Formats: sequence, C-alpha cells, structure tokens
Amino acid sequence: MRTTRSTYSVNALIGLALAMATVATAAEPQPWNDDEPVKAVFKFVKTGVRPEQPAARWLPASCAVCTALDNPAYDRENPLETLIALTLPRRRSLELRFKVDPESVKRVLLQTSDLAFRIEGNELVLPVPPLWSDALFAGEMSTHIVEPGMVLRFEHANPLRRGGKYASGNFPALERRAADNIEFAQREFIRSSGLGRHLEQNGLGQIMVMGFDTNYPFGHTDFPPHFHMHLRWPAGAGAGTQIGHFYIDSDGLVTRNVVGWVGVGASEKVFARGETFTTRDMQGRATYAHTITPEGWLRIERPGHPACLIRPLSAAEGAGFHTGAALECPGRETVAIRVEDNMAQGALYVTSNRVEEVFRYDPDTGRLLSPAAAPRVSESAYRPAAY
Repeated sequence: MRTTRSTYSVNALIGLALAMATVATAAEPQPWNDDEPVKAVFKFVKTGVRPEQPAARWLPASCAVCTALDNPAYDRENPLETLIALTLPRRRSLELRFKVDPESVKRVLLQTSDLAFRIEGNELVLPVPPLWSDALFAGEMSTHIVEPGMVLRFEHANPLRRGGKYASGNFPALERRAADNIEFAQREFIRSSGLGRHLEQNGLGQIMVMGFDTNYPFGHTDFPPHFHMHLRWPAGAGAGTQIGHFYIDSDGLVTRNVVGWVGVGASEKVFARGETFTTRDMQGRATYAHTITPEGWLRIERPGHPACLIRPLSAAEGAGFHTGAALECPGRETVAIRVEDNMAQGALYVTSNRVEEVFRYDPDTGRLLSPAAAPRVSESAYRPAAY
C-alpha cells in the first residue's frame, strides 16, 4: 500500500506540474504576427530657423510597437537636417507624431521622396505608408547618372553634413574635387572607347563609377578618400564583383589601388604605382585594366585598344587632379574635364572641352532632377521599320 500511495503521490505531483506548466504557457503571450519589423530613417529638413537645434523629436506614445534605433550610423543631427531612425511594424499604415518647432521643418523625407505631414500645435503628424522592406537611404547624399553600361554615383561633400571619420579634422575638400574630376574622366573613357556600349549590348553588367561619402550614411565609413570604377556582374551571374579602391593623397594624386573580391573568398590585394589591375567579366575575360603611373596618374586600357591616360589638367609639376583632369587617347583630341558642384543651387556643372553639361539635383536628397531620357516618339511621328 505504501508503494501504491507513493505512486499516487508521484502521479499527483506530475499532474500538478503539468497543469502549472500549461497555465504558465497559456499566460505567456504568443506572437500573433510573425513578420519581422522594418527599419526606417526619416529626414527632417530644416528651414534655417534655429539650425543649431534638432528639427524634431519622436513621441513614442504615438506608436506602442515602434522603437528608436538609437544608432549613430543612422541617426544624425547637423545644421541642415535631423535624421531619426525607427523600427516599425512591417506593412502597417501608421501615423507617427514628433515634437517640433513648426517654423523649423521644411520637408520630411523617406528615402529620397517627400512624405506629406500636418502640424497640430507643436506636434508634427506624419502618415507613414506600409513598408515592405527597410528604408534607410535618407541619410545618403549622392546623384546617380545612368548611361549604357555605366552608373556614375556622384557624392556631394557638404562640410555641414560631415560625419564618421570625416566628422572632425581637415575636411577633404581637395581630395573630393580630385575624385570629382577623375570620376567624369573615367566616364569619358567609358563612353568614347565604346566600353559602355559593349557591356550593355552583351549583357555583361554595369560599371559603377563612384567617389567617397563624407557624411557617414548608414554607417558607410568610406575612409580615407578614394574613387572606384568596378564592374558589377549581371544579377544571377554569381558572385565575383571585383571592387577597386583608388586612394587619393593630400596632393590630389593617386597612391594605390586596394582590390577586394565580393563573394569568392579571396583576400584583398594592393596594387601600387606601376602595377596593373585587370577587371574581368563573369566568364573570366579581361574587360579593362587600370595602372597607376609613377606620377600618381591613371592609365586605362581595353583589350585590343590603345591605352588612354588620365592626368591632372594643370601642367605644373606635381599638380593634382583637383585642378581638373585630361583624358589623352592616341589619335584623338585630348579632353579637358572640369567639375563644379554648387550644392546650394543643387547643380553639377561638367565641362568636357566645348561641351558644358548641367545636372540639376535636389539639394536635400541628391536625386537627379534633370531629364535623363528623351520622350517617346508619338504615334504621329512613328516611322515603320520597313516599307
């Protein structure tokens, strides 16, 4: 009997434990929405009234399931704008509230687009559309110029937006001007050599021509000053993009090229002056090659074509690319290139010999405003391909 009573006692204890576990489990809230939250950065552009103060402060009571990201890679405060990063529930229509000085906010931006808002007293009410993915690019400040086989990403280096490793010390204005001129000299080579058309027509991807950010967008350090010209393979072609970083010194000259390979597990390699790095397509074929000359200039070559030289525009000994850039190709007229970025107007002026281009952009986002494509031919002007 003792054994039986003992057995009953043990069984009772087990039953009680199971019952308690069931109650505890039932008491714990189960997730009713398995969607992961999204991250979003909102840019509050200042009017210029009291620029030393934040333009807005988020009111958490307006969204119980939202949280502040509190990440210096995304949150930002400068005389031109306040950036606030939040996590939001995915695919939900929200109205967020922010404490503001109504006279201080000119625009509210998500990515590079305006969000409509209303002011109620000293609060700004911001309707937010359902977001399917992270929206973190409001902190970026660049203009994209898209052409056959190439995208030129031009970063606007405003000292008022400086951040990251450029937040203090000497601002790299000279190096940035050197990168500006070299970027457009490389664009001129891509166009005049037929390289861009070759890539476009054969589905080999696009060349990314870029400089460097000075405002630390989404934690992009981009230090020290440099520029790029790398080939991005087509989507679905597999990993293998080779990304060169051509570093610029305080004289506005090129010192070295540090190359990394994306997705193939290879270690980065440094190419010094006098050494050649060849960019290859997805089939391993040589597409173009860069050589930094002993002077700190740049030589670019397509297989089967004469090599071209990009040198500083000034003929003075030791002059850097901040003076401009000249593209010299055998048998062709030398192209003198000068780039001026008027960040207050939102206008990028590019002179290539007698051609003067103007790229208008939104001075708060960098988004290109100039027309980028010709209008479609209307039906009234349509000509059949054959008669």
